Amino acid sequence: MRFMYLYSLQVGLFLVFLFFYGFESAVWANVGEVFGFGSRTGALAGSAVASGFDSYAAYTNPAGLGFSVSRDRKASLGIGFIYMEPRFISIDNVYVENQYVSDKDRIGSVDTIYQPTFGQSLGASFQISEQRHWALGVVTYLPANQAALIDTGEAYHPEYLLYRARTQRPQVEVGVGGELTPALYFGAGMHLAFSITANANVFLNSDPNKPSTMRFSSSIKPKASPYFGLLWKPLRPSQSFLLGTVIRLPATSDVSLALNSGARLFGTLAALDFNFTALSTLLYDPLTIQMGSSWEHAPGWRFHGQFDYLFWNKLRSPALQIQSPDITSCSENSGACGFAISPGKNPIASFQNVLIPRIAEEVNIGKTVVRFGYSYQPSLLAVLPTGAGNDLDPPQHILTAGVGIPVDHFLRTSLSAKVDINAAYHSLNTQHITKTSGNEGGISGDYKIGAPGYDAGGKIFGGGVSLSLSI
Repeated sequence: MRFMYLYSLQVGLFLVFLFFYGFESAVWANVGEVFGFGSRTGALAGSAVASGFDSYAAYTNPAGLGFSVSRDRKASLGIGFIYMEPRFISIDNVYVENQYVSDKDRIGSVDTIYQPTFGQSLGASFQISEQRHWALGVVTYLPANQAALIDTGEAYHPEYLLYRARTQRPQVEVGVGGELTPALYFGAGMHLAFSITANANVFLNSDPNKPSTMRFSSSIKPKASPYFGLLWKPLRPSQSFLLGTVIRLPATSDVSLALNSGARLFGTLAALDFNFTALSTLLYDPLTIQMGSSWEHAPGWRFHGQFDYLFWNKLRSPALQIQSPDITSCSENSGACGFAISPGKNPIASFQNVLIPRIAEEVNIGKTVVRFGYSYQPSLLAVLPTGAGNDLDPPQHILTAGVGIPVDHFLRTSLSAKVDINAAYHSLNTQHITKTSGNEGGISGDYKIGAPGYDAGGKIFGGGVSLSLSI
C-alpha cells in the first residue's frame, strides 16, 4: 500500500513540473526595477523619474510622455539589449537535507548558479493629441536565452530571492501622459500580471490491457497593476530643473494547482488516490514610491537624485506549498489508509520596507554625453536567516557608467538618433550566516538546512546598449 502511495506521489510531482513548464511564459517580470530600461537609465543607476525622457518613459514616469512631445518630439522608438551576470559565493559542506524535510541527513552543496539576465527591450511613444500634448507609450521586455523561466527555488535551501527567475520572463508596460498646466504633467500606466489556476487528473494502470489516463486543464486571468506619475518644471526658462514622482501599486502573480491522482498497481486491488492543492506567489512587485529631481547646476552638467521607497513587508517567498493533502480508496471496504500526509509548511521570513537612494551625473563633452551613477540597496530581510529557512538578500552597492553618442542622419534619413552604452557593477555585501542549534522541527542537534553556516554575497556585472530614434 505504501508503494502505491509513493507511486501516486511521484505522479503528483511530475504534474507540478508539467504545470510550470507548460505555462511559464504567462507570468511577467520586472527588469525595470532591478536594472532599469534602456542604457541611459542604466548608466544613471536608475535615477530616471525626473530625467530627460526617452522611449522608455511609459515605465520610468508616464508623465514624461507629455513632457517629451511638448518639446517637439512627436514620436520616439527605442531598442535595447541588456546582459547582467550574477556570481554568488559558493555554499558548500552544509546540510541540504534533514529528517524534518526528508528521510535522511545529507551534507552537500547549494545551487548558487543563476542564469544571467539577457534580453531585448523595446520602447515607443507617440503623440495622440496636440492639445495638452497627450502621448501614448509602450515598453516591453523579452528574454533572449529562453521564452521564460519560472523557478520557485527550494523552500528551505539558501536562495537569493530576487535573482533566480524574477528577470527571466517577458514584461509589458503601457502608459499615457499629458499636460495638466504649463508647469505640471500627469501620467498613468499599467503593469501587467496574471493569475493561473490549473487542475490535473491522472490514473495509472499496471494491467497492460487497461489504459492509463491523464487530463490537464488551466485558466489564465490577466491582472493589471496601475501606477501614476507627476512631473513639474519651472515656468522660467532660466531655471533648469525638473521634479518627478511615481507611485506604483503592488502586483502579485499567483498560481494555484489542484491535483487528483490514482494508481492501481496490483491486479484488481482498489487504487490509492492522492489529492492536494498547491499555492504559490510566483512574483510580487511591492507598493513603490519614487521621488526624484534633475538639475543643470552648470552649463553641460546635470545632477540626478532620487529616492525609492519599497514596501517589501508584504512579500511572501515564492516556494510552492502543498495544502490539504488527502488519501482515499485504500481498500475496497474502507477509505482509511492508516496514515496521513502532512501539508506543506514553508519557513516564514521577516521582510522590511527599504529606502533606496540614487545619485548620478551627466556631463556634455561636445556632442557626447558621459554619465556616472551610484545607488545603495538595503536588504529587504529584517534579520539574517539563522533559524529555519534561508532567504538571502545582502545589501549592495551599485556603480554605473555610460556614454550617449548622437547619430546625425541615421541611415541617410532625416531621423535623429542616439546610441547609449552603459556598464554596471553590483557589489553584494558578504554576510556570514550561523545557523542556530536544532533542526526545523525543534529536535536537538545542529541539523538545520544550511548548518553549521555559510557566507552569502557576490557580485552582478554587465551592461547594455540602446538605439533611440525620434521624430
